[in-house]
Amino acid sequence: MAKIVNFHEKIEQDLAKLSLEIKEQRNNPDIQKLPEREIVKNSLKSFSASLKQEPISAPISQSSTRDEHVKLPTYLEKDKLDPEIEYEIEKLVDMVFHEGLEKAVREAKNHSPFVEDCFHDALVDKLLPELKKIGAFK
Repeated sequence: MAKIVNFHEKIEQDLAKLSLEIKEQRNNPDIQKLPEREIVKNSLKSFSASLKQEPISAPISQSSTRDEHVKLPTYLEKDKLDPEIEYEIEKLVDMVFHEGLEKAVREAKNHSPFVEDCFHDALVDKLLPELKKIGAFK
């Protein structure tokens, strides 16, 4: 019988993988001088690049309501972003917390580079406090 990984275990595993990537990034002298936010973003990009490009087994769920708990980066809030693009970014961030980081990162690769970059920015804002809690930054 296959073991079912619960939601919290999956997030903890994803954060542990990302923490390892952050530690690798911080070994680079040029990276050490960057703010924490930029280190996390670089780590997400590296994490993303390391994943094999595999098709997503199921599409992002298309609910009729928007996820108000997903906060977009401030530079996107100031600009009037196409609502469809904003929705794509919000769904990708939401996917991280419902289906896992790897799946969301793979799905983001199927979008435009702009959407993928905005997704990384929004995700940094969500993950940085959690990464601090688990000791990725001291």
